[in-house]
Amino acid sequence: MWVVYYRLFDKMTSLPESIKALQLQSNRTVKVVDIPFASQDLVKNIPEDQVIIRVRAVGLNPTDWKHALGEVGTPGTISGCDSAGDVVKVGSAVKHLKVGDRAAGFTFGGSHQTGNGSFSEYVRFVAAVCFKVPESMTYEEAASFPIPHLTAVQALYIRLNLPRPLHPGLKREWILIWGGSTAVGHHAVQLAALSGLRVLVTASSAVHDELKALGAEACFDYKDADVVEKIRKAAGEEGISYALDTVCEKGSTENVIDVFPPRGGRVITILPISEEVQKRRKQVSTEFTLVYTEIGFALRLGHVLDIPAMPEDKAGTLDYVSNYILTVLEGWKAGQGSPKFKTQRLRRFEGGLERITEGLEIMRDGNYGREKLVFTIA
Repeated sequence: MWVVYYRLFDKMTSLPESIKALQLQSNRTVKVVDIPFASQDLVKNIPEDQVIIRVRAVGLNPTDWKHALGEVGTPGTISGCDSAGDVVKVGSAVKHLKVGDRAAGFTFGGSHQTGNGSFSEYVRFVAAVCFKVPESMTYEEAASFPIPHLTAVQALYIRLNLPRPLHPGLKREWILIWGGSTAVGHHAVQLAALSGLRVLVTASSAVHDELKALGAEACFDYKDADVVEKIRKAAGEEGISYALDTVCEKGSTENVIDVFPPRGGRVITILPISEEVQKRRKQVSTEFTLVYTEIGFALRLGHVLDIPAMPEDKAGTLDYVSNYILTVLEGWKAGQGSPKFKTQRLRRFEGGLERITEGLEIMRDGNYGREKLVFTIA
């Protein structure tokens, strides 16, 4: 009987010779095409630190439309970063995932990979940026997590080296998160609070109550002419020690820098900033962080910026997905989240890969609010 079972399981998990994938075209559009899959060398001989996922749902990020419909993508590559699905193949060094697990992760889609990307029927992930999905979490909820959640992880725990979630330090320092209603901000507010920090947040006044429910101690309207002074006053004499700018435009980083007390502090930005802004105050250090370095490879961003391999980023993220994220998500209920963590409001689309273009255009045109666009693939 067990022989029959294993043969059936092998048949169910056998990889197809070709798969459908969303490919970047030379005229800044995308198209669903068939690409070879099982015959790829990196599929047949999967690297020891990687996994292959049968994609069930994908989540969209701003980087996706910028690569697919903008100027930074590479024609012929496969689009998409975030997805969730079922693990069908595991490299020999992977310890926190096994075949049959439900998992979510990200890859660098639209940049250099002609045979791999999340907007496809199957995707290959570096396991360090792939986490096991709780039993009651939907694929769509899981697909909303990887890049925003792991960007927040990178900023707070790898760059700032703050206490890990649910393991707070003795001193409750202030952190400012500029842009709490962005995807990264949504995750960073909750993680910072779980790490024992006192969280100050900027966002539109319409979402202040929601952000306080996520763990923000006080919220400020970023459009307020006196926002810098109001944040300083809220932080008191001790002032803020850290900041994360998830917006990085229209003077946001300058405002963040100006909030710090005379002793200064540290700012993490998720986009590059000018040298002039970097030197605005010598007591305040700024550092640009890029989630793709968690994959562990050297990379070229937008055909212009070469970024070296950062193995410490990969190691730090692997530690987080192996030892912390399931505790953060413990007790998850579909549509509700966990007692400790909530997902963004989801805007769900049916129709598979063919409809993703619609979502990319929605994001490009800014026709979405404080919500995450997710697509059911299979």
